[in-house]
Amino acid sequence: MPEFTGERVIPGLVDNNLFNEHLARYRFAARFVQPGAVVLDAGCGSGYGSAELGAAGSITGTDISADAVRYAQENFGRHGVRFVQAACERLPFADAIFDVVTTFEVIEHLEHWQKLLEESRRVLKPSGVLLVSTPNKNYYAEARAGAGPNPFHCHEFEYKEFERALYEVFPHVRLWTQNYAEAIVFAPLSPNGAVLEARGDSEPEHAYFYIAVCSQAELAANGVFAWLPSTGNALREREHHVAKLEGELTQKDGWLKQLVNDHAALHRSHEKTQAELTTANEWAERLNAQIAECNARIEELQTEAEARLLWVRDLEKTIERAHAEIHRLNAELNKADEWAQSLHEQLHERAQDLANASERLRQLREERQLITGSKWMRLGRKLNLGPVVSGE
Repeated sequence: MPEFTGERVIPGLVDNNLFNEHLARYRFAARFVQPGAVVLDAGCGSGYGSAELGAAGSITGTDISADAVRYAQENFGRHGVRFVQAACERLPFADAIFDVVTTFEVIEHLEHWQKLLEESRRVLKPSGVLLVSTPNKNYYAEARAGAGPNPFHCHEFEYKEFERALYEVFPHVRLWTQNYAEAIVFAPLSPNGAVLEARGDSEPEHAYFYIAVCSQAELAANGVFAWLPSTGNALREREHHVAKLEGELTQKDGWLKQLVNDHAALHRSHEKTQAELTTANEWAERLNAQIAECNARIEELQTEAEARLLWVRDLEKTIERAHAEIHRLNAELNKADEWAQSLHEQLHERAQDLANASERLRQLREERQLITGSKWMRLGRKLNLGPVVSGE
């Protein structure tokens, strides 16, 4: 079931006065529906009113809400009555196919309300009539003084503005006012007729609602229409209603008392929660201070870590240079080893040469001794002949 917001009337969810206020418009419109007529109810809402136009040959109700259309089809759909989802500013129908178009309490909800009037004229037959209603802007503002403007309304009309807007689209317009009125009713058990004594509204600017009949053809209807939902004792019904309201008020007083007690308990709970919150806030402040200290220490450690990282990087560069120096020294040491090995080999060769020379010297000395010790050398010395040998 669609949610009741106060803007879309749902039977059973509104009080009788409000429901009858809306239903009366469809009873008024039924006078313009001839047997077999093709009728469009644009902005049909929950669909209860579409079903009231029973003399029609076919009735089509449209609404922008898929939920409303579903509800209307389930509760009021029947042979000859159907409901489709559509916007009033873009009616999905061919030109000149309807005898009557009704659109009650819809125009004030539309931002582009002129489109509703233009579309209604387009789908109406040349002799067809549009019945359109809207609340009186001035009275409606007074009635809602405490609640403020209706948030669902885009544009509200005064009497002259509404009349002028209708004449801009339709050449023939007739306006009625809709009001609640006191009446004294004389009614037999089985009436065979009715007589109404009433005069026209002398101050339409003070009316509750306006309802207009518009057409491209001349309009004949111009009489007063009054619908009495009940001809019983309205005072008795009102007294019963007041008694019911008083009972509901007593019940609501009980609810209010319970709510007051609940509110007191809630207030105590709130005070307890407030105290806990204060304690929690104090703890949070201490924790924030500790966190601030930790953050400061973290910053110090980060600074120290960055300094150490720089030191490590410098050390790595020093080690890298040392490795390069060691590599260079190793290369020089290898060269020195090679030179020492070469020198050792040279010394070995020189030592060998020296050994050979020593051996030759020894041999020479031995040869000299042999020579000097020979008898020929001794004889030569005596005779003072022969070579002089050194070392003798």
